[in-house]
Amino acid sequence: MDTTFGILGRTALMIDGTLHENWGRPRERAVLGALLVHANRWVAVDTLIKWGWSEDEDPPRNLGPTFHHYAGRIRSWLRQMPVQVTLHPENGGYRLALDKSMIDYHGFNQLVAEARAHARRHDPQRVVDTTVRALGLWRGRPLADLAGEPARTLRLRLEQDDWLGANRSLLAALLDLGEFDEVLTRLGVLQTDHQDDVILATQRMSALHGLGRNPDEFAYYVDVRRRLQHDGDDASADHVRRHHESLRAQVRQPSPPPVGEPTIVPRRLGRGVPVFVGREGLLATLDALVATDGRPSSGVVVIDGMTGVGKTTLVTHWGHRARQHFPGGDLYMDLNGFAERAVVSPAAVVDEFLMALGHPPDGALNARERELLLSRLASGRRMLVVLDNARDAEHVEGLVALFPDALVLVTSRQQLTSLSVTTGARRPRIEPMTPDEATELLSVRIGDRREVAHEDLARLAASCGGLPLMITLLAERVASSPPGRISEFADQHDRRQLLLDGGAIEGRTFFDWSYRVLGGPERRLFRLLGMQPGPDFSVETAAALDGRTRVETMRGLRALTSAHLLEQPEALDRYRFHDLIREFAAYCAETDEPVTEREAALRRLVSYYLASAVHADRLLYPSRRGASELEVEHGVDPFVPRGAAQAKAWFDRERTNLLATILTAAGNGHHDFVWRLVDATVVFFNRHGYYADSVSMHKLAAASARIVGAQIGEVSSLVGIGWVYLTLGNVVEARSHLEAALRLAERMEHDHSMALVLNLLGLLEMERGDPVAALALYRRSMKIAQRIDDLHGQRWTACRMGAALRATEQHVSARTYLTRAQILAERAGDESARASTLIEVGLVHRDRGDYADALLHGEHALRIAEAIPDLVLTVEACLALAEINSARGVPDAAVAFARRAIAISGHGATARAHDVLGDVQFVHGHPAEAAAAWRAAVERYDGLGNPTRAAVTRAKLQRIPGAGVDVPQARSASQPPIDATVDSDVWPPA
Repeated sequence: MDTTFGILGRTALMIDGTLHENWGRPRERAVLGALLVHANRWVAVDTLIKWGWSEDEDPPRNLGPTFHHYAGRIRSWLRQMPVQVTLHPENGGYRLALDKSMIDYHGFNQLVAEARAHARRHDPQRVVDTTVRALGLWRGRPLADLAGEPARTLRLRLEQDDWLGANRSLLAALLDLGEFDEVLTRLGVLQTDHQDDVILATQRMSALHGLGRNPDEFAYYVDVRRRLQHDGDDASADHVRRHHESLRAQVRQPSPPPVGEPTIVPRRLGRGVPVFVGREGLLATLDALVATDGRPSSGVVVIDGMTGVGKTTLVTHWGHRARQHFPGGDLYMDLNGFAERAVVSPAAVVDEFLMALGHPPDGALNARERELLLSRLASGRRMLVVLDNARDAEHVEGLVALFPDALVLVTSRQQLTSLSVTTGARRPRIEPMTPDEATELLSVRIGDRREVAHEDLARLAASCGGLPLMITLLAERVASSPPGRISEFADQHDRRQLLLDGGAIEGRTFFDWSYRVLGGPERRLFRLLGMQPGPDFSVETAAALDGRTRVETMRGLRALTSAHLLEQPEALDRYRFHDLIREFAAYCAETDEPVTEREAALRRLVSYYLASAVHADRLLYPSRRGASELEVEHGVDPFVPRGAAQAKAWFDRERTNLLATILTAAGNGHHDFVWRLVDATVVFFNRHGYYADSVSMHKLAAASARIVGAQIGEVSSLVGIGWVYLTLGNVVEARSHLEAALRLAERMEHDHSMALVLNLLGLLEMERGDPVAALALYRRSMKIAQRIDDLHGQRWTACRMGAALRATEQHVSARTYLTRAQILAERAGDESARASTLIEVGLVHRDRGDYADALLHGEHALRIAEAIPDLVLTVEACLALAEINSARGVPDAAVAFARRAIAISGHGATARAHDVLGDVQFVHGHPAEAAAAWRAAVERYDGLGNPTRAAVTRAKLQRIPGAGVDVPQARSASQPPIDATVDSDVWPPA
């Protein structure tokens, strides 16, 4: 098709039968190019500048005269053309009037449209002819004379959509015609600048496949897919995978063997175990690979898992079980990927498989020719190929490509993620055996030599962590033990010793192989992670132990996870060990890591948890005073939450690890860290009801503080223990620890601690039912708090003084102190103090008969307590609302609130909650229910060592005939229940 104007390259004009690109000056060509793009439309001068001038170039100063000059020069060139074209000035701009079909771009579009019509008529030859003509109109980069941003944008679209699209259509038609060599030739040019184009990549794969170059197609496919995955283009990578699979699924006619050559059916699977136990789900998954018509699916299956989990036994057993579905034979090779002896190379595998197929390697053939021979011999065969114990994906990628029609099972201790990505391999997950499977396997391996109790078998099997290798090893030890002493053997069995006694092909040596193939930094990380005392750990925790950057540690964690030495059971940023591998990692740390390195790593770990806990504690409880800090260890990057929700989530995730770290730090002499770490974590533990943990941590903290002479830490820990016992209602234990704390604080002359302990002793007297004694203690506490300007102590003491004054019916004074407490709490943003004050204000209104205001304050307090969340305050608010609703004559609501308090409270609070429930039931005419609730309260008061409260409640029982006798005595006061629910930050320890 002839054109008279060109923009598919530099701006060109048809003069004397030739398309000229070098006419005029650059600015003139740019202006005409912009006008051709906007043919037959008015174009403002500003628009012409945007298209023709780059952002770095200054436009002409005198636009009118300059563009008038350009227009005159362009008209002189247009007059030399064989067609009539006019350039009109309009409204300060210009319009180029012409037949658009004279522009090469529009001619190109017309030819492309014709090619599409030929394609719809399934005429690939005419598609090729027409598209070649269309592409012939392109002389280079379109709009080459235009430097503006709009031109660059349009140029990119023309190249990507129009030109590249036409080339793709041309290649598709050539593929339909079977012109595979021509496709590859054209792609050699196209892919120089468009190597990431997915359609061109699939067309190259089709051409290679069409030429029978299947190994080359697979190798190219692997490279492209890996690159796309690395770039994060998962959708394109998946498209390439599907195209590869569609090529592989196309029916191939196997090359006939030479005349007279017998067809050998290899059977190279190893011998399976005599009795195979369990794994029904995995066997069913593998069975599903065989289609309903009995034809096996081709493709790749990767079975990866940790050492000793039974990968080889599984695939071998299934291969024998499914052998009838593979009439072409089965091939097996142990690649020795993790053995001490030499790893089997792919070339050796090719030679071995050639011999199995009756073609001993010919020395005249090079390695590539042998691969092609193997691929030809395997083509069309319905075979099973087992590549066992691969070292990594690279070890088997080339081998897998040689068997496009076979089912290839690959096992490895590495995850082989890249192989799965590039081949679309299925990856059935192989987990350790269930307890029942493990027990059955141990019984089978021991044999019939003796009777063994099932409970002994179960105990022994559980120690093997569900790993068949370890079960088999243990069975040999059991079988060699003296008859009749299996139970004794089970009692004395040492799991770590089992790991270390494995010998050359068992136990520890198997883990060693996975460990030794790691790089030096990864081996060190594995050892140090064996020191992590908790059940799982985060990336940040691992980095603290490692002492390297987070990026470096992440790289190591990926290597360990890929080697199945670590697991990621749930969250992507948390890891854990299998129990046996944890034992092995700890052993490696003890034997291979220098003592100084272990000590430094542990110190970094404890420093990480301390600094992170301090950050989280400050976000959650900004009004409390924390312990003095220690400098963060070098190489530690603590967790810094971005808000209260993230801080709480961190405490939730790390709670068990914090406990384990505190115990480990105490056991290894890091006492400066211990009491500070307890101080930074205990408020969270108390708020959420982990009382047993709180007491045990405080006791460790007190001991550590005494060792290093940190008296403030010892006082804080004694106060913390007393506070927990007081919260639980055990006034005897609470008084013992609080009075010990007071004596130490007085010796130190530490005013803040004295004010705190006096406040809590006042709370203890309130718990005992003696508000007068409580008031005396509160006044002493308030005096000290005011002297040292302790606003935190003042607001809590004022709140509690209000409660004591209300209990002595001094309601006006009570409101005065409660108003003061409320103002101080609101100024400090202390929601716990605010909610506690609202509860007391509501009860004052209740006592005075103002039930509407009482209900308003109680409900407000409940909303705050639930939002914090502070479950102890929630209990207190529920009990207050129970009493308020009872007073206002709404018994159903009163009973509901009391029962809710019982449901969410723990121990001491439960005693009072039962007491209140009994009061409500009795007042509203339900004596039997009241007696049951009071009996429960008395039992708990007695068990908590609170005889005053117990006596008061027993007196209530006397009101009900026959209900006041034989109330059982509960636990002794020295054995309080400390395993329950919740707590609040009620003036937490310093």
